[in-house]
Parts: sequence; structure tokens; C-alpha cells
Amino acid sequence: MKRENDEKQKEYSTTNFHIGSWLIMNGHKPLRADWSDRERCEFVFEDFEGREELVNAFFSDETTQKKITADQELKQLMYANRPPRVYGRHN
Repeated sequence: MKRENDEKQKEYSTTNFHIGSWLIMNGHKPLRADWSDRERCEFVFEDFEGREELVNAFFSDETTQKKITADQELKQLMYANRPPRVYGRHN
């Protein structure tokens, strides 16, 4: 007989914002956002059957990849003209 504490929930995590968004678009809710590494946020999901195929589909979905490229281009333009505000600093 297994004890409840011995059964750990399997998790999948990614620091890739776009993959996290893709998983949400496909019906998977994040369990939490983990900032243990102060440099990067890790998005944690309950692991599921077919996850590897779904993540691979993210990379092969042409429309999604075009959207990401367009978002990056707009961000470059936006920050080239007005750098992001650094909080706690007054200019």
C-alpha cells in the first residue's frame, strides 16, 4: 500500500514565456510561477500525457512562430525609442 506522501505529482516547467502561453492556449493551467532563480521565472504545470508532442507542435506551428517573431520586432522598436523604466530609479 502506498502512502499519499510517497506519490508526488509530476510536473513540467519551462522558463519560455511563449511555451507557457501555448500550454495555456491548449487548456493546461499553470500551477504556479516560480521565481527561485531571481533572473528567470519558471512556469510550472502539471505534467500530462502528450505534453512532449504538444510542445513539439508549438515549434512547428507556423502561425505561432510568426506571431512570436512579430512580437519581438515590435519590442525592439518600442525599446529602441524609449528604454524600459528602471524601478526605484528617478530620472
